[in-house]
Amino acid sequence: MPMNEDTTTTNSTEQAEGIEQPLVVRERPPRRPLVPHALLFGLGALGVLVAGLLVFGGWFLAGATVLVPDVTGIPEGAARTRIAQAGLALGSVERRFDVEPAGTVLSQFPDPGVGVRRGTEIFLVVSAGTEEFTMPDVIGLGITVARAMLEQAGLVVRIEAVESDQPIDTVVETVPAPGARVRTSEIVRVRIAAEGTASTALLPYRLEGRVFVLDPAPDGDGDVDITFEVSRRLRSLIEASGGQVVVTRSATETDVAPPVRIERALETTPVVTAFVGLDAPEAPPGGLAVLAPAPDIDPSPHRQATGALADELTRILSEPDQPVQRAILAEDEISAGIDGPALRVRLGAYAVQEDLAAFRDPTWSDTVARAIYRALGEQFGSR
Repeated sequence: MPMNEDTTTTNSTEQAEGIEQPLVVRERPPRRPLVPHALLFGLGALGVLVAGLLVFGGWFLAGATVLVPDVTGIPEGAARTRIAQAGLALGSVERRFDVEPAGTVLSQFPDPGVGVRRGTEIFLVVSAGTEEFTMPDVIGLGITVARAMLEQAGLVVRIEAVESDQPIDTVVETVPAPGARVRTSEIVRVRIAAEGTASTALLPYRLEGRVFVLDPAPDGDGDVDITFEVSRRLRSLIEASGGQVVVTRSATETDVAPPVRIERALETTPVVTAFVGLDAPEAPPGGLAVLAPAPDIDPSPHRQATGALADELTRILSEPDQPVQRAILAEDEISAGIDGPALRVRLGAYAVQEDLAAFRDPTWSDTVARAIYRALGEQFGSR
């Protein structure tokens, strides 16, 4: 179709004169969002709800769960107060004879530190104190029957074998003796008949010209001076064999300062054959132990003799089937200036009930003294 000549001319003239033509704006159709707004609002609301539940749940759990307090070792009344203050309830209370003072909490369930819900019951075992009664007479009975009788009475039995002409495993002696007053949980020593062996026999040694220094540390608690008691028995054995003994304190000196003991120990230098210290501390650890300097760090020229003596003594003390520890003696100011083999023997601790029971037993003291004598005789004596 032919264009109008006037129109064409006019358009050409307007373009030539630089007149801009208006733009035509076309509206685009609206696009749909990739994620619907409703979904976004829903997710946001869900997040707020979850966060609220978490906060509320944490608050609820924190308020509903508590840690069980530790009430062992304290009086029952104080334990009840602690349990109530923690928001817990007291369950059943079992009373049991024990060496702890009456009313002391011995154990609890649940254990301390466990998280439980408020209102949970805490069960206690409380000491009923010790019950005093007469020591049963089990002498002449077999050890099986005797042990059952004593344990049923609440006593703790320790069995020792001794040489006897009675039938094997027959009870020949008890410490405490029958008829003595004893208490629940007290340790009793029951000696039963056994065949004699060469290892239990005390063979005499010749110790003429030998000098031994004994240092019974003044650690007694006023009831029994076990270090001096053992040293007294050991001294008698050594002197009966011809040896000379120097003791750093007397029976009446229960608080001798270390400088005084050192001075007495050095009086015999330089002819000391061996130095033996005897210790019985108040606090644990307990039990028999032989303490000697470590051979690899001991500068003394007597380190080999000291090690041999410690080994021999440990072996002999262990023969009655009693555990004996071998420990390192870090430092000992009393024997530091002794020119000779030196070691110390820990007899036990006064705070350990089993050790204290042994300290009060003269036969036990004699057994230890004989063991030390045998070790000294084997190392420095002759037969």
